[in-house]
Amino acid sequence: MSIPTPPPPEHNVTGIDLADRSHLRYTGPLIDIHAHVMVTRPGDPKTGPPAGKGPGASSEQAETMLTVAEEFHIARTYSMCLPDDIPVLRQRFGDRLGFNGSIAKKKANDPDDEAYRLLERFLELGIEIVKLWSAPRGRERGLTVDAPWRKEAVRRARAAGVRIVMVHVADPDVWFRTVYADTAKYGTKPQQYEPLEQMLQEFPDLRWIGAHMGGDIEHPDHLEELLQRYPHLYLDTSATKWIVRETSPRAAAVRSLICRYPGRFLFGSDLVTRHGLPRDHYVSRYWCQRTLWESAWEGRSPIADPDYTPGENEATTPILRGLHLPDEVLRQVYYENARRLLETSLAGVKTPPPNPLP
Repeated sequence: MSIPTPPPPEHNVTGIDLADRSHLRYTGPLIDIHAHVMVTRPGDPKTGPPAGKGPGASSEQAETMLTVAEEFHIARTYSMCLPDDIPVLRQRFGDRLGFNGSIAKKKANDPDDEAYRLLERFLELGIEIVKLWSAPRGRERGLTVDAPWRKEAVRRARAAGVRIVMVHVADPDVWFRTVYADTAKYGTKPQQYEPLEQMLQEFPDLRWIGAHMGGDIEHPDHLEELLQRYPHLYLDTSATKWIVRETSPRAAAVRSLICRYPGRFLFGSDLVTRHGLPRDHYVSRYWCQRTLWESAWEGRSPIADPDYTPGENEATTPILRGLHLPDEVLRQVYYENARRLLETSLAGVKTPPPNPLP
């Protein structure tokens, strides 16, 4: 009886050599502005006991991820995690990590004070950024960008000295044809940006980061309109599968956009630590991100992508087509923009900031 061949791992379905990084030409430091480094434990961290607690809680996955990050020259990673994780991670990793506090309520009818207490806890722990997760699927929980309690949370964060707000405002186009097909419930994709623009207009003294290339890498023209109208808006490159899949078919347009606004883009991975992940899971995301931005490499992405629909006789993963950004643009996107943004914003933070970035 023959033994069936095991399927390839999700992080390398094409079997390429992830140790081959000869095409990565940038040698300076990077700042990862968007990641989820957490204390992990067996089971799904989203449904189990509070992070950092319970049987099997461990920071070993964080160690693995940050070791890989160092191989890819990442000098500091900004993490979204639960408040209880921050002291544990800060004690172990020091200035390798900075923190971003995601302000939310569990249910739409929960009191606003729940969100304010969460914010206060994050502020006590010295966060440098606040996050407003506002994907369409969060509407049932009242997680719209411009909810009154969120406006108040932003005001309180600003009063405490925080000057950067990150927003997840939309999801891939393909999701609006599938997950969000009910527009009466979720709205259209363009409608997701109406409350974001209201917040950008109401808080022009803050710096805003549109996560995942502003949630609309499929439409570089729309991103350019936002960048033109709102000089305090920045975009991060996080969400590797989505960004690789949708940037590559429009590589010339995205490259041109970044080169016209080189000071407005920030490197981000959106990597999440989870119990039991192999080292190469983290390698694959950093490898794809850096390959996409700094090289002329072209081939199939090594990462399994359930949102990609191959054509007849096509491979099961999308094309990754490198943009080969100019050296001076890479330096800004990978490091200088985040360094400038964070060091300017930290001037008002009441909790002592981490050591200066290298």
